[in-house]
Amino acid sequence: MSAFKALNVESDNESEDEVDDTKEIQIEDALKLYQTALKYHSEGPPSYDKASEAYQVLFASEIFKYAESLSEFRRHELYGDKLEFDNILQDDFEAGPVQLPGASDGAPNTLPQILHLSYKNYGQFLLESMQHRLQQAHTEPGHSETDAVAIRRSTEGPLRYFAEALDKDDADLDLWSRISSVAALVGSSRITRFCLEAVLDGDDEGLESILRLPGLEEGFAGHELKELAEKLEDDLSLMQAPLSSMKRKKLSKLLKSRLNPYSFAPLPSEVSKLNSSEISGRTPKQYALSPAKRDWTAVGEVILHQHMAEQSGYEDLGPGSGIQISLPPDPAREHHTSQPGSAHAPLNIDHTAQSNPSTSGDDKPTDDMVQIEGANPADDFLVPDREGLKQRDVGATEDVTMAEVDADTTEKEKETEATAAPEISSAPSRKRSTDSADLPETADGGRVRSKRIRARESIVEGPGGDDAEMAKQAEDMLAAFHRSDDVTFGTWIKHLEKLGIAGLIPPKQLRALYIDSQPDTPIDSVDSTSKAVCDMFFVMKYSPSKTAAVLLSGETVDLGGMSREAGLNAFLGYAKSGGSLSCTKPFLGDEGLSQFADTVNSHWLSMKEVAFAWLETLLLPGSAAVAGVSGDVKESTYMHFRWTDDLKRHVVQVIVILDEYIYQRLQHQIFELNSEQLEHRTAGFSQDFEDKDTATLEMAQTLFELHLDIYSLIRHPNSGVDEGTQTIQKDRLERWALMARDVVTMRSTVRQAGDLDQLELRHIWASAFHISVCEDVPPEHILNCMDDLKRIFKSIGEPTIQIQNNAVMPELSVAAVDRELAKISMKGFFLKVFNHDEKDPVAVIESLEPILEPLDNMQLDVEPIANGNDRSQDDGSSNATFDEDSASHDVQVTNPLREMRKFLDTANVSLRLSLWQRLREAYEAIEYPPKVVSCYLRSVEVITKEFCSPTYQDAQTSDRYFLLLSSLRIIDELLIKILQLVKGDDTAFDCIDYEHLQTSMKAITQFLEIMTAANVYEDLVRVQHIPTPKYDGSQNALKYNAVLRKVHDMQMRAWILQYSLFKEGIVQNAGVFPTPDEDKYMFLRGVHYTTGLRGFCHAAGRTFLRLVKDEIVRFSDSTDGVFPDIDIELSQVLYDLYGLNTFTDPSQLIDFDSKPEVLERKTATQLLAFLMSQSRKMNTKDLPKSELKVAIDKVHGALGRPKANDDMAMNRKILNSFIKSPINPIDLFRCLEGVGTLSVKLITPGRAIAASKGWYYVMGSISLDKFRTQKRIAAGPTEDINIAAAFFMQDLEYSTDRWETWYRLAQAYDLQLEEAVSWTAEKLNSNSLEILNFQRHAIHAYTMAVACAVRDADSSPQTIAKVSQMYEDFGNRIYSSSREPFSMHAFNLRETEQKYFSVQTIFQGEPFSPMRPFSAWKLASVLFKRAIAGNPNKWLNHYMLGKCLWKMHCADVITRGNSKVPNYGEVVNAIVRAIDVLPKKDNRREPILEPHYKLVSIVYKLVHQKEIEPELGSEILENTSYAKNIPACTDLDEWEHYILQVLKALRSADKAGWHHRMTARAAHVIYDDSAEDYPVALGAKSEFTAQMFTKTMAVQVWKPENERPGRHFVYTTRYTRFFVRLLVQTGDRANLETLARRIRKKPHEFFEHAKLWGELCLAYLKLLRRMGKVPEGHEDAVFKSLNHDDFTARSTRLDQWCHANPTHPIVEVLREVIELKKLNNGLMKALLIDDLIGDAYALLYAQVGPNLEPPQPPVPQHQAPANMMNLSSLMNMQTDGSSDSKPTFHTHGMPPQQEQQAPRPRAKGVGRRELQKKAEAAVLRPPAPAVPMPIRSPPTSARTSLADLVTMGLVPGSGSGQSSDNTTPNLTVPVLPSNAPPENRLQVPLSAAASLKGEGLGAGGSAPVSVPGSVHDSADDESELSELAEEEGEEDEKAKGVFPNLAAKGKTVGDWSGGKSADVEETEV
Repeated sequence: MSAFKALNVESDNESEDEVDDTKEIQIEDALKLYQTALKYHSEGPPSYDKASEAYQVLFASEIFKYAESLSEFRRHELYGDKLEFDNILQDDFEAGPVQLPGASDGAPNTLPQILHLSYKNYGQFLLESMQHRLQQAHTEPGHSETDAVAIRRSTEGPLRYFAEALDKDDADLDLWSRISSVAALVGSSRITRFCLEAVLDGDDEGLESILRLPGLEEGFAGHELKELAEKLEDDLSLMQAPLSSMKRKKLSKLLKSRLNPYSFAPLPSEVSKLNSSEISGRTPKQYALSPAKRDWTAVGEVILHQHMAEQSGYEDLGPGSGIQISLPPDPAREHHTSQPGSAHAPLNIDHTAQSNPSTSGDDKPTDDMVQIEGANPADDFLVPDREGLKQRDVGATEDVTMAEVDADTTEKEKETEATAAPEISSAPSRKRSTDSADLPETADGGRVRSKRIRARESIVEGPGGDDAEMAKQAEDMLAAFHRSDDVTFGTWIKHLEKLGIAGLIPPKQLRALYIDSQPDTPIDSVDSTSKAVCDMFFVMKYSPSKTAAVLLSGETVDLGGMSREAGLNAFLGYAKSGGSLSCTKPFLGDEGLSQFADTVNSHWLSMKEVAFAWLETLLLPGSAAVAGVSGDVKESTYMHFRWTDDLKRHVVQVIVILDEYIYQRLQHQIFELNSEQLEHRTAGFSQDFEDKDTATLEMAQTLFELHLDIYSLIRHPNSGVDEGTQTIQKDRLERWALMARDVVTMRSTVRQAGDLDQLELRHIWASAFHISVCEDVPPEHILNCMDDLKRIFKSIGEPTIQIQNNAVMPELSVAAVDRELAKISMKGFFLKVFNHDEKDPVAVIESLEPILEPLDNMQLDVEPIANGNDRSQDDGSSNATFDEDSASHDVQVTNPLREMRKFLDTANVSLRLSLWQRLREAYEAIEYPPKVVSCYLRSVEVITKEFCSPTYQDAQTSDRYFLLLSSLRIIDELLIKILQLVKGDDTAFDCIDYEHLQTSMKAITQFLEIMTAANVYEDLVRVQHIPTPKYDGSQNALKYNAVLRKVHDMQMRAWILQYSLFKEGIVQNAGVFPTPDEDKYMFLRGVHYTTGLRGFCHAAGRTFLRLVKDEIVRFSDSTDGVFPDIDIELSQVLYDLYGLNTFTDPSQLIDFDSKPEVLERKTATQLLAFLMSQSRKMNTKDLPKSELKVAIDKVHGALGRPKANDDMAMNRKILNSFIKSPINPIDLFRCLEGVGTLSVKLITPGRAIAASKGWYYVMGSISLDKFRTQKRIAAGPTEDINIAAAFFMQDLEYSTDRWETWYRLAQAYDLQLEEAVSWTAEKLNSNSLEILNFQRHAIHAYTMAVACAVRDADSSPQTIAKVSQMYEDFGNRIYSSSREPFSMHAFNLRETEQKYFSVQTIFQGEPFSPMRPFSAWKLASVLFKRAIAGNPNKWLNHYMLGKCLWKMHCADVITRGNSKVPNYGEVVNAIVRAIDVLPKKDNRREPILEPHYKLVSIVYKLVHQKEIEPELGSEILENTSYAKNIPACTDLDEWEHYILQVLKALRSADKAGWHHRMTARAAHVIYDDSAEDYPVALGAKSEFTAQMFTKTMAVQVWKPENERPGRHFVYTTRYTRFFVRLLVQTGDRANLETLARRIRKKPHEFFEHAKLWGELCLAYLKLLRRMGKVPEGHEDAVFKSLNHDDFTARSTRLDQWCHANPTHPIVEVLREVIELKKLNNGLMKALLIDDLIGDAYALLYAQVGPNLEPPQPPVPQHQAPANMMNLSSLMNMQTDGSSDSKPTFHTHGMPPQQEQQAPRPRAKGVGRRELQKKAEAAVLRPPAPAVPMPIRSPPTSARTSLADLVTMGLVPGSGSGQSSDNTTPNLTVPVLPSNAPPENRLQVPLSAAASLKGEGLGAGGSAPVSVPGSVHDSADDESELSELAEEEGEEDEKAKGVFPNLAAKGKTVGDWSGGKSADVEETEV
């Protein structure tokens, strides 16, 4: 029974390891696949296809991917020695075999078994399939020719799978037997024998024990092995066991056939029979080799590749195959035919295909000829391990320099030489494109290239011929590029000439050399870099792949440890000598190549024979038909031409790989020559050698020299060639040396001449050098050999022999011997210098520095000896004469340093660079950077000087290209090192003297000239004059851009270093640079423009841009740093470097396509001053919208938050406390004298860099100006002002003495105040503390600004203007705060600001007396006077001064105190001056009318106050232009008319109607003198209604431009108050009501709205009382003693009467008062309104009520007994509370008997609430009833009295004439929404037939049915709340009696906290 296990319970005894059964499942799946394949296999040929598929599926299963499933050989390839193979299969299966369910007993059950059987059966399956195919092929004709080949190819697969099976189980003897039979089938006797021996090798007891076993397999294998050994003639094996112990027994043929595993295969012992038949049945063929180019290098390469492919087994041309050469066509060269006199005689080799027609070298191969592509990089896959073969077989032949040159052989193979053809055609590509196939694009049904490719090609093709506009644009762009180069380099060359540097070529001349030239054009470049400049252009144009390979190489340029090896190799001669490169001999092209091809093609030659023929053509004199110097003597290409490095490498590889074959061929030829000479000598006559025999002898000597060259270059320890290869090469050299010695001896014997000829000299020289490279040779012997050489050459006239193609002996001369002697003598010195164990840098410095940089006195000692001839060695030439060198040899003992110096002058570049690098390492070891920089610069000089030497200029084109690119890359690495040392080190050039500086600057300039050629090429590509270069046969934009980036980086580093050297040159020669900073600036500017125009000024990590930025900032900070457009240049640099657009003029920006970087904090701090200066140049209105603002924000963001500082925090607290403190008047007046400061802590500039530079002031100003320049038409956010104030406070935290910051801070607070009061009066009406704080903050800031300005402001015009504006703003602030709506509140002290004093008692008092209005006006006048002093032509200052003086003039005695009052003349003069300085009238602008109106207003008041006469007033008004056309007034009676005419003129000038004060003034002029006259009031009213108040009583008062903020609401309130007075006076109730509604709805458009509303309500109530003649207190007189029942009865009739007479005056008054109460809505206390309501209703009640007769009771009629169960009876039934009482029905309408009445209770009076409700019910007519609907059960909580129903007119009285006898009461209710207002709720109408019992019952009574009430309704009138309300009414009456005049003289403004009054309760209708 299975146990249950909970999922959430973990068992302790369970193993944590999970069982992974994935492998078992995969093995099981593979077993099923194996069984399926075996099933199909067993079904025979019909199922072979299915079996093949099944086997493929099996081998694709997972088990064959296991590591243990791989063969041992494969595992070794993948894992090397990391894996143990002995137990790899056993480790995973130690637990035993895996039991597979469902498998048979014989089925494999382990992984090795499955693998073994799978491979074995599949191999068997392949053999059976082959047998089946061969049987079918026997029925076809011609099958016999293909059987052997088919069998051999088909058996390769089975053998491979059998081998895999044996790897899993090598004990399967049957499988060994089968493999032996298959091996015999393919003809491999080795495999056959191995398998047979494996059958016999069964266990550990040896073969003898196995042979004694009775098994037939072992016996069969033994006999077959013995027969096979006999056929192989292996007698040694036959003599050994076990074959020797076998009995000579033979098995029958039948038994052999039965024991043979395969019937179709031969017996193992018959293996040789099939092999011989296969070989004899193959027909030789001829193959054509096709080199990629038509030159000797390409032919040698294809020969070498083909031979290596055959030797490696990757190609099998078969036996007897012939080789032909198929050269590329050469249209420029005539076809050459074979000449009978060729040096190559036809080789008579018997072949069956000898009769095949030969093909010419220039012809294409015939159809039956197999074409073999050669020298094609795309075919590299044919020889996968070719690189390894090179290293193993040919590595010994390559010298260090060649290895460096050929670092990327593949890239070189993909290109063509520029000298061959300017148009480079890349190697054919294997991509199947229409381009490579030369096929046109197909339009119909074909495959068309993509749009991207077509578009790219269209761009590359460039502008068409007809597109003249694009061509012109391209030419203009190209001209701009060239012009920038000319200007920049022209200016720079002039600077260099000042420093004494000459010999530089302008860019224009250099462009003329290469821009329209070809690579082979001769250039006169003696002592200049013109050749290198042209090479740079051509290598970029014609060899882009080579350029990319060198410049983009990932290998690091070694400038450190490896330089020792390179220098030592160069000294010892292991590197390439400069002698071969300085040779003037021409390079070998294709001379004689066609003859060679014709010779090869005319014979049937094997691969080795073709290689030997190629080598003979190159080495045999006269083989290439080259004429010698004498004309008759023939020279070999080895002596006459210069080989390219590739050709040299191929020759070396051929002579090494085919050394045995070549040696045998030459040995055979020499042996024949020697035999012939012996015959001739025996015959007694001598005969000279023929030319061909002499050529053969010379070829032997040449091969000896080449092998000597090879061995000399590989024998040094660091060559990378193993000792085995060196030993082999040494043996080769010894063998060729013996042959050469024999040849020369034989030749000298025949020749018998006295003088040594060239060949003998070569042999002697080579023998001497051979001795020098041999081991165990004493140095003395080598020196003696050299001395002998020198003596021999001197004895024959000191000839000079150049062997330019040999690196070891490039020149044979006395000078060369001297160099070798010097080298030998200096060997110890250089070995010590380059020794790695040398740890003493001082010793190295003392050894090298005198040689590399000799002192002046040493030069003086040397110069007389040199006689001026040593300078000839500086050009690198090695052709020295004996006299010069002998002289130097004579003084060697006396002056060895001179000899070393002379040796270095002729040494190659590698040695000199190595010495400088070694010296640099020594100085680095002692940590002396200045000298390290000097060594780096000297290295640059050495390299650039090499470009001017014949060594470079005479080199082959390809060699020059590589040398140029590699040298440029080395220079770039040196520049990087130098810049790293120079950066931030002022002493980096301390060791550079003036001469050193000159040479270094010239070297860097030459380097830049070379790099400029690459720029010109880039320009041509950019303007599409030349196509984009192709890499690997296709356009690769990424690689092209990578090359350009590398070139750009190199240039920028060179310019940076050049600038550093230029600064040092200015310091060392300051006399020639009168304006050094300007010269530096112009240099940087020119380079920036030139490089930026091409879009790479940001190259080299933007280092140059940073340099320019730092330098220009430094120039700007200096006193004389005002240069042309320096701000523009710095703005451009910042845009290129950081993307900051700091231009003040956007058109000055040039997009250089640079990539910006992230701005750092340090840089941002550096740019603060510049950005501040740029911001000051722009208009404040344009700055917030400009790109400069964006740049400033980026810089500010980069600054980050300032660091926390306790002192700054303390200063912040002091500032906040100061600006929030109350205003002390003494501080305001003292600031005018410059007194005023804050006690804050001192902050050093280093702790607040941004604040010290004034950055926060600039940021705040920008934010402030941004807000001020916005056109605001409504209230908006004020974040900009808040940000500005915060910035200003940050600036003041650093220093509180900055008056401009205080001033701007005050402006910020002024703007905040303006924004708070300009759009709404809400904050003014609410007495907001924010308004008060803004005023105080601004006044405090102005106070500090004035104090600091008086102390610190300068006297510049700009500062004076700012200070004047500050005084003006301060005066405006003081004057505005003293006037409404602010009313001096800012100067007053709040209760919380009272100070506590303690003397004897604690009391509270004011710390100081607040400022009085007169003092404020006086202070403002002083400020405006100072503002006028700074800016006398600003009218506003005079205008405001006049206003201040006028206020002071009009001040009463209490206000002014003891202060002096200005006279009216001062006031008038100020206003007149304001009019005089007004701007001229402009029709495009509205006229400024404020001064004109103010003058009119003041003069009118002066005349009105009788201070002046009308005549004087008219004279004063003549100052305004608006009064000049009006006749003067001389009479006081006409004064009013005169003033109205002037005001009319002013109003006419105000066409837009902005100015409202003229209208108000005109109304007051009309009204003030006759205020009680009705017509005057109508006239004043008409003035207002004409402009300010519309027909709908909308107030239209606009804000003029120059009106102070918040003043608008003051004028609005003032005009409204006056207009209300006029409406009341004229009795215009309708407009007054409309105006009241307007004012009530817009509380935020009027200053002191609550007060205005109260005044309006009082005026309105007075008007209503007056119109309705309602006496005050009439309510008490009427209702105080009135009985409630009487009131109820009469009020009902009064309501009906009011509804019937709505036009009664009192009813109208009552209605308007009730509407006013609703409109008031609690804003003003409703007491006066309720008084008028009560008085009006009481007047109606007293006047109309008595005249209303009570209703008559109905006539009594007989009634039938009522149905007690009907609805009317039930609803009319009323009980007293006891259940047994009976209802009483008053059928007759008579009152009950007196005796039956109960005692009457106390009389109930009329409450005010009830009275208010009755009044509202009287004037509000109920609406018409809606559609009735029955009510089932009205709610009990909504009851009403009968009197209310009657009052509402819903229940008719008894006198209505309607009978209720035969009717049923009808109860209806309208359908209304629940949220309908109470006055719209229709009540329930009831029938008049019902009677009620209770109080108030009568003929007119009705049932107490409740109706739905308002949500504001209280309970019934009989409730407790009603009683409380009545009590409140009584208390009100008492209060009124105590204070009878409270209503008339009390407050008129409503109290917000007074609670709800009765007017808020809804009225029931």
